[in-house]
Amino acid sequence: TYDYDGNLLFIFGDMGTQLGNISSIEAIAYLDDDILILDKGAANITKYRRTEYGDLLIEAIKNTNERNYDQTITYWKSILQRNNNFDSAYIGIGKALYRSGKWTEAMDFFTSAYDTDNYSDAFKMYRKELISKIIYVIPIVVIVICVAVTKFFGYAAKLNKEVAVSGKKRTFWQEIIYANHLIFHPFDGFWDLKHEKRGSLRGAIFYVGLAILTFTYQSIGEAYVFNPTGSYSSVLTQIISVLIPLILWVVGNWCLTTLMEGEGSLKDIFIASSYALAPIPLLIIPATICTNFLTSNEAAIVTLLESFAFIWVGLLIFTGTMVTHDYSLFKNILTCLGTIVAMVFIMFLAL
Repeated sequence: TYDYDGNLLFIFGDMGTQLGNISSIEAIAYLDDDILILDKGAANITKYRRTEYGDLLIEAIKNTNERNYDQTITYWKSILQRNNNFDSAYIGIGKALYRSGKWTEAMDFFTSAYDTDNYSDAFKMYRKELISKIIYVIPIVVIVICVAVTKFFGYAAKLNKEVAVSGKKRTFWQEIIYANHLIFHPFDGFWDLKHEKRGSLRGAIFYVGLAILTFTYQSIGEAYVFNPTGSYSSVLTQIISVLIPLILWVVGNWCLTTLMEGEGSLKDIFIASSYALAPIPLLIIPATICTNFLTSNEAAIVTLLESFAFIWVGLLIFTGTMVTHDYSLFKNILTCLGTIVAMVFIMFLAL
């Protein structure tokens, strides 16, 4: 028996010769709330009578259709007392609460059934109600964030210009801030990174560590709609997922470019590839924060930000490889493809 939405409510009957089982069904008919089945094989009529559990289910659905939401909740809770793993009951209570305007309570019950679609609808209404209360605060917060970001980028650009002509030894902070220039001016940025020593090994390690922390935060910081099961990856898992591809790329690229007149050393390749990871926290962290304010229908925004982050990183690694080794565009394309093959070969040897 199913409800109107196609959710399974209960199953009864089986094939066999025991009492209550069916051998060969010839006809089915209702008698009030009972079901009569003519069993041709056993030459008898079997009557199925609905249990108390089934009666509660039918009454719950009936009251839902008649919009008696208080009664609906009562029946569904009675069902949960008999079967607390019945998702349709949680969804039924959630829908009744949703139609009564109790958004947060409805969200709790949808969460218990891992129902992200209905949860998203309830969250959308809750968000609308919340925004109406703080409508005057939102523009202020947006303006403050925009001004802060603009000021930071302005400060970073000014600092990078001063460092470029100062001739003094770079501090760790200046080496970190230099990534702001590199990600927006990759050709000049990677050239100065190598030849002017604007970056360093410690700066590269910093951005690798920042990428690991960013992915760790993404794993644990996504909202329920985007991670309904609450699964997450440990810091160790993120370290492995970042370091192994990075090391394979650096080693594979170095092995290949030493045979193709590449001008970059192993250290140069690692520093350039690590600094290329700088856009990851700039986009992945805001995308993860946005999951707490968006519905499932708006998930494309998060996907767009995350995709743009990886595309940006890929273009920076490509550009960094070309500038580090002083390759032409065509030769750099061949080198990058060859590096991917080398990575696969190294993994094969390791396995």
